[in-house]
Amino acid sequence: KIVRAWDIEKDKNKVLSIFQKENTSLSDERYWEILRTVWILCGSVDNVNLFRHYFASKRPQKHYFSTPEEAKRLREMPDEFKVYRATNAATLTEDSGISWTLSYEYAVWYRDAYHKKFLQERLIDKPQVFALIERNKEEEIIIL
Repeated sequence: KIVRAWDIEKDKNKVLSIFQKENTSLSDERYWEILRTVWILCGSVDNVNLFRHYFASKRPQKHYFSTPEEAKRLREMPDEFKVYRATNAATLTEDSGISWTLSYEYAVWYRDAYHKKFLQERLIDKPQVFALIERNKEEEIIIL
């Protein structure tokens, strides 16, 4: 259903709605695999609290959210590192976003491409990271 909603209909709202209705019937492995796709397609500041809820699930097999290569890279990262975020929020306390990037260059590009006002930078501890997603040069870090 999700594949059809996206591949054929290109309907993000339908993708998210299907996941909301069907996620409890998924195996743990499929829950995390599909949640990754749903996050990539639908995740935004507008629904960040919903995704925080899904990411905080106590379901086992969380490692299925990441590729083995992403998990390895995250494990090998230092205990503390910088992340960046293009945003319209002037301060970190005003910004509710959980999607950051390791790439300063990508953050600058995103700020300019999507007309964001600010570029935030912060130092984080690795235990704050839910996942690393490496796609389209984004090097996305999800912070909970």
